[in-house]
Amino acid sequence: MASDYPTYGRLALDSYGEEPESALVRTSMESGPPKQAMIRSRTMVGRPVTYIYSDTEYASWKTWFRDTVSRGADWFNWTDPQDGTVKLARIENGVYTARAFSPSPGAPLSWEVSFRIETWD
Repeated sequence: MASDYPTYGRLALDSYGEEPESALVRTSMESGPPKQAMIRSRTMVGRPVTYIYSDTEYASWKTWFRDTVSRGADWFNWTDPQDGTVKLARIENGVYTARAFSPSPGAPLSWEVSFRIETWD
């Protein structure tokens, strides 16, 4: 059974997007326009995301990533902000980028964690 994506943290919507794979094969022709044909009934949709976490939340997220979803190899339930539905997702290639920042001088450390989620359409 798939685990749920952690509910703490905040999705930065300015980083969110959808990048669906093509379901077509395209062949150039000697003359005239290229031909296209559908070869897949379903495609993967990549979604670049960035989550903002407190220092403590980021430590918890790293544990979830490492232990619960096997460093991104396993699928998990993720709520898509575009339509509010829960989708089966995974972290593409198990790769993320984390950047520490302080929202204001003297404020506690925060983390910006970016990766690509992939789901079926």
